[in-house]
Amino acid sequence: MSIFVIVIVALFLGLLVAFALLLGGYWEVPEQILEKIIALTGKRPDPHVKFRAWVESDLVEIQPLQAWLLSLHEAGFQALTERVVSFCADLNIQLSWLVERQIDVAPALRQATKTIVVDYLEVCWQAIRHQGDVALFSKYHKLVSNPSDTRYRDVRRKLFTRLTALGLAEPLPAYELIMASELQRQTLAANAIRKAAAKDWDGFARIFNELLENDAANKPATQAI
Repeated sequence: MSIFVIVIVALFLGLLVAFALLLGGYWEVPEQILEKIIALTGKRPDPHVKFRAWVESDLVEIQPLQAWLLSLHEAGFQALTERVVSFCADLNIQLSWLVERQIDVAPALRQATKTIVVDYLEVCWQAIRHQGDVALFSKYHKLVSNPSDTRYRDVRRKLFTRLTALGLAEPLPAYELIMASELQRQTLAANAIRKAAAKDWDGFARIFNELLENDAANKPATQAI
């Protein structure tokens, strides 16, 4: 037998021994390496399967949150599970401890870990619930924060005109319309929009959202803000 063959056989046997030690828990390696080995060998099911089962059994007392989680489509639930796994890993926690009930041996720690996971899920839920409101505020902020930005000039002008028509903003005096530069007019409009929003945000938001929807319907090619 050639030296080359002997070396190959020795390496193969060494890998088998190392793998056996890993499976037996006699040899510690970085968590990332162990996770890759488990993934390659298919020893662990997709984490979202056990996480869903845990949500169904352990979040009964938080019905609104549970209902939202279980209403997510498969791809969405898998994506959320990955985020939860990553969040837990950042805190040196393994989600499997909780969903596989390994941590039940330490009741106080189990409750603390559950609270951490539930709080994170609540944050995700709230973020998604208010996604539309956040997006609308972002557009409003673009309008009022920089009147010199010509990308939002038309929308700023339309919104100001709409607010004045509804009596929610003071119209510009005629002399200012004539004498003021375009930037000055845009600045005055931005200030008026800001004041209207500060007086009644909910009412302002409805008007602004309607304007954006109508604008998008009438001019689908218009640049989004």
